[in-house]
Amino acid sequence: MYTERFNNATESKDIVGGKALNLIKMTKLGMPVPNGFVINNDSFMHFAERNELDLKSETIQIEIMEAGIPEDLSSILLSSFHELREEYTSLAVRSSSGTEDLEGASFAGQYETYLNVKTEEEFLSRVKGCWASCFENRVQQYTETIHEKVEKISIGVVVQGLIHSEVSGVVFSHDPVTYNSEHILINASYGLGEAVVSGVVTPDTYLAKRDGTEIKKIKGSKELKIVSGSTGTEEVETTRAERDAYCLNDAMISQLIELTLEVEKHYRHPVDLEFGIQDQKVYLLQARPITTVVEDTEDIPFARKEFILERRDKDEFWFFIDSRFPDQISPLFASIFTQPFYQGMAKATEELREPTGYLQMKVHNGYYYGKQIRSGTDPQQLNIENEKFMEDLYPEMTNRMYDIIHDHLLPIYRYMDEETSKEFTAKKAKRGLDELEGFFKEVYYWHFMIVLPHMSINIKLENLFQSLLGSEPSHELYQSMAGVMNKSLESDRILWQLSLKAKNEPQLQKVIMDSDEGNLYQMLSAFGKGKDFLDRVDNFVNVYGYRCLKPHDFVGETWIENPEHVLQIIKNFIINGYDFDKEFETAVAAGKRIYQRFLNGIEDPGEREVFKKYYQMTLDAVVITDDHHFYIDAMFDAKTRLYLLKVGELLVQQNVLDDVEDIWFLYKDEIKSVLDAPHSLMDTVLERKRQYDLHEKMKTPSFFGEPTDEERAFVEMVFGPLDENKENTSNTIKGISASGGVCEGKVKVISGMHEASNFKKGDILVCRTTTPVWTSFFQDAKAIITDTGGMLSHSAIIAREYQIPAVLGTKIGTDRLKNGDHVIVDGNTGTVTIIDA
Repeated sequence: MYTERFNNATESKDIVGGKALNLIKMTKLGMPVPNGFVINNDSFMHFAERNELDLKSETIQIEIMEAGIPEDLSSILLSSFHELREEYTSLAVRSSSGTEDLEGASFAGQYETYLNVKTEEEFLSRVKGCWASCFENRVQQYTETIHEKVEKISIGVVVQGLIHSEVSGVVFSHDPVTYNSEHILINASYGLGEAVVSGVVTPDTYLAKRDGTEIKKIKGSKELKIVSGSTGTEEVETTRAERDAYCLNDAMISQLIELTLEVEKHYRHPVDLEFGIQDQKVYLLQARPITTVVEDTEDIPFARKEFILERRDKDEFWFFIDSRFPDQISPLFASIFTQPFYQGMAKATEELREPTGYLQMKVHNGYYYGKQIRSGTDPQQLNIENEKFMEDLYPEMTNRMYDIIHDHLLPIYRYMDEETSKEFTAKKAKRGLDELEGFFKEVYYWHFMIVLPHMSINIKLENLFQSLLGSEPSHELYQSMAGVMNKSLESDRILWQLSLKAKNEPQLQKVIMDSDEGNLYQMLSAFGKGKDFLDRVDNFVNVYGYRCLKPHDFVGETWIENPEHVLQIIKNFIINGYDFDKEFETAVAAGKRIYQRFLNGIEDPGEREVFKKYYQMTLDAVVITDDHHFYIDAMFDAKTRLYLLKVGELLVQQNVLDDVEDIWFLYKDEIKSVLDAPHSLMDTVLERKRQYDLHEKMKTPSFFGEPTDEERAFVEMVFGPLDENKENTSNTIKGISASGGVCEGKVKVISGMHEASNFKKGDILVCRTTTPVWTSFFQDAKAIITDTGGMLSHSAIIAREYQIPAVLGTKIGTDRLKNGDHVIVDGNTGTVTIIDA
């Protein structure tokens, strides 16, 4: 039998795959699962054997799609297809690998799903598409199996009646944001469930107790819905009435809670479900157990309690540090970075007599939260001592920073380079992990010895500016300091100069412009002038390439590992015709004009001299924000990544991991333990990836506990607002006015450098935050809107250098705005006006 109906199918993941197994179980338990059948693993093996496919081939996916399905198999598949089509107007076809939707497994959403399948030809093609998707790179838990025992591959396909959902979504039997086991969380929106699962809409959120009481509703923008088209699916904008209404009523919510508890009772674990509602009836589309809700237990290993936020912590005030750490961080980064970071901060604040104290930091769902820890010393006395320290440091802050970098930090980096180049053993790797903890503590002690005085003089100048020139918008103060070369601008200028060289060499320019993304380095390597050009690029990368694509983490390759990222920036300079020197000179001239206006506005000569004194010291130190990031935050993380990749290689050799990059999903204590006694941790990695994907889609709380007025004032002064602006309306979003100017255009929401090719010149950039590797976006962006960041953030500094309007710290920009929205960005007032959504 090549196909089996759900109600009498074999319950074996090796035969039908994980997704099918769960649906078969739910069907047999009488759950409201749409009828369907599974194309089992024997079908694929028969198909592969008859077509003599080499499953180790690098082009196996193409070969699968080009091969024909044997007649004996296709007749059985089509017979099952037509039988099901008699019940439903169209079908859904989904892959069902043995590695997904199981306890401890990840990769949900990594395999193919095809909706609204109606014809024989489409059906057979979609089946092959599901088979081929199981051979995607880094999706195969069974990579080693393919090389050794092909017969153990588990590839099934689920074919199910398509529910044409008016409303669909997901349910979590434990709140995945707080891990509260007493709460059930529902995300729902209009249309088919792919919109919610893939994250293309902001759904409604419903929070309820397990008995269905105390429902909390948060209305999502529900920007669009995915519906069945004449063929396949299509995206349709929701109406204003749909967006303004909740998509679930109380009766539907009660049905969903009842269904969720029934499924959870079977699995004896927390579960997440996918559902669809058609004609007021709830259908169960998928179910999977969640087996590692550790934050809700007392089972957090002792080695991690110091940096993982526990439930008992949440009675105190902890706030999401999104202005500094906006993105989810990996388990390994959390376990290596967190404690040394705040310990280094504590040591620096004590020495500088910082009255606000330091932050203790812990991780919740992969995001950093902070709690203010104040000194027991009298605050007034600390203020006096701190002010004296700072006044002595102000005049030489930049020189002092470079002395610290050369005397204390670069020696650490050179030592790390030497160690990375040596052969790795388990003993060396364990020693290195302990050394890294000490290095992080020392590096971030010096980090705060650099940045705290810099923050102090900025606050000093801001207060002076407000007292003397209160009528001037505050962003103008920092706009006047644009046009000072820093490491980001320095690297941008060199890349621009390389683009000029390419434009002056017709052969070079043609190869660069004609090459596809990802093969530019290879194409340039094929001829003499291309090799010479790459030598220049390599020289650049050896100096400026120690930066990860993702800030404050080890995930994401560095420029030095893959110069292709640099070549794409050079290509973008060629395309957009940006003239760096001309724009930089314009910024310098504009800054001088603004500064002169300030001086003209201060009538008292004595006050004018005081302002000039502090302004000049601040201007001399303006490079600190960007340059300390280059040498510390970026370079140290990159050097550490390269070191840890060698540890990852060792773990792959020991069959602990399948891929070196999987090391980011282990904690340091796990790695040290497994180095002593190697055993596979791939199941652990798979579940961590699943959680990582889940947390990426969930909105994490702004804070836990209730802040005092003093605590709230501290957070909002240093890190920005805790909540979105209360003056927001249905068509306006308020944020921080960080770079002046007004422009009108359409937005493009970007989550990272991997989406650079989607961004076009003249788009308005909307993102959580920016990093120094986002050069391409600043060249092309008409304006910038961010969720996080303040006047001295990287986004603000570079926006002012590129002279484009910037509204930062909106908290909700990426939630409220969607691609193509027509907006006006007013950087003078910090307002975004939505003209047409």
